[in-house]
Amino acid sequence: MNIKKDAESQSATVLRPGDFPIGSPESRAAARLRLQGIGGMEKGSPVCICFPEDEQPFFGCGEERIAASVKCPLHGERFKLTAFDVYVSEWRRKKEPLRRQRLSPQYRKAWAASFPTPTPSRPEAVQAGG
Repeated sequence: MNIKKDAESQSATVLRPGDFPIGSPESRAAARLRLQGIGGMEKGSPVCICFPEDEQPFFGCGEERIAASVKCPLHGERFKLTAFDVYVSEWRRKKEPLRRQRLSPQYRKAWAASFPTPTPSRPEAVQAGG
């Protein structure tokens, strides 16, 4: 009974296709919004930079604190923090970029938000210093 009461109380704030006559423009619009993740607020939307639930990040030495400082504009925390640090050998850290290439696009987007790739320096800056 409590579940039904909760669902009824939420129906005033979340429009569902069943709240409108079948085939009406309102019903179709509510169905589209539901399929789009209620306005794009769920993980995987273009704005979201969270790590996927089934692909939590792997960190080498001290990277976790850096990545945790970056917050998702929609959800805040982007991954589950570990309570302890784990030593990762150098050979394993070197192989991590190859493993990241095989992971989902959402994982790579979240990683890039934490650790942007350095942009090449401008040619004139190199010539002036050399």
